[in-house]
Amino acid sequence: MARAHLLVCLSLSSVLTFTKAQTPAPLEPQFYNSFYALDSAGKLIELDHQKVTTFHAKTKPLPGYASVKVSAEFKPAHAQTSQPGNVQFVVKGRSAVDPSSLYELRSLKIKKDHREILMTQAHGTLIGASATSTLDEGVLLVRFAEYGDNSYRITPDKPLPAGEYALALHGNVMDLYCFGVD
Repeated sequence: MARAHLLVCLSLSSVLTFTKAQTPAPLEPQFYNSFYALDSAGKLIELDHQKVTTFHAKTKPLPGYASVKVSAEFKPAHAQTSQPGNVQFVVKGRSAVDPSSLYELRSLKIKKDHREILMTQAHGTLIGASATSTLDEGVLLVRFAEYGDNSYRITPDKPLPAGEYALALHGNVMDLYCFGVD
């Protein structure tokens, strides 16, 4: 009886191993720290990869008062890639570090013919000064889950409203993966 039980267990184990071996691994990006949208069939969709090289500083000096605004700007005003509001993403680069400290999704401001990321805004008087914004403004909440062998699936905390967005390494405003939501 014990021998029959052992044979049944071994047979079941080999069936499960065979079934697991037949399940294809999900597609992952080729390069580390590159972001892709993920469609419902598991296909990776390229996002607009943009290198930001223009930084704009705008100052307003008044007697006894001054303000400054620094932003990263890039053209055009809208990404070529459009995604639905419930889009999910994949980034290759799984490690022992908390992914929320590595990657971010941020909303972009649309201005006439370009998009921008507000880096800092400050105001000052003869008595003192203070920053009224930081680089963290515009960063959206996301959830991370393991995906494949070396990647994360990134899911926005709630569906994205119409607008322009970018995925990047945390705090990096120069190397962006952009998309729009209609």
